[in-house]
Amino acid sequence: MFTSIASRYDLLNHVLSANVDRLWRRALVHFANVASGEAILDVATGTADVAIAFARQSVAGPICGIDLSTGMLKIGREKVDRADLDGRIELIEGDALDLPYEDGTFDVVTVAFGLRNLPDYAAGVAEMTRVLKPGGRLLVLEFFPPRGGLFLRAYKLYLGSVVPIAGRVISGSKEAYRYLASSIEHFITHDEMRSMMQAQGLDPVETRRLTGGIATIYRGIRS
Repeated sequence: MFTSIASRYDLLNHVLSANVDRLWRRALVHFANVASGEAILDVATGTADVAIAFARQSVAGPICGIDLSTGMLKIGREKVDRADLDGRIELIEGDALDLPYEDGTFDVVTVAFGLRNLPDYAAGVAEMTRVLKPGGRLLVLEFFPPRGGLFLRAYKLYLGSVVPIAGRVISGSKEAYRYLASSIEHFITHDEMRSMMQAQGLDPVETRRLTGGIATIYRGIRS
């Protein structure tokens, strides 16, 4: 599904979020608090926007991105080449539930809007924690419904009606953007996210809510 929309994926992200997605990624990089030379892994990297943001906005060392979609990775590699960042960023095809890295490889692991696409959220968090060094940080950026009231009603209307239609017009795939709305609607709660991270020994777990709570960053430290 993601390969089928890869060529229009970035455009849709920018259009549907009114370019706020760029600010969310910038907030993610800032919250990661990367020290000079630290090794970064971006899981479900897609078209490599987060990996590129780390390369441009931080003093990170080696940056790796991993994704299952060959189509998304193709776009990502083209973007990395155009940005002249191929010496800093490596993109590989792989499974978030079976990462091809040794225990304790990375200082920072991120997943941006990708956790809810995994068939097993807890297994994904466990695997990402496994490849973290002690004291390393796992950061999860995800969509969550905002708090109640008029904003919540407008958000649900936009997500359920506007997003699928715009997605079909721009990408040619209505199903992909119906899936987006459904995956957000059926995702876990804030309390479940925090508990899931703590169950893997990530402590403390801190949060940053963005844009009225539409998106939230979770950061857990591996003990």
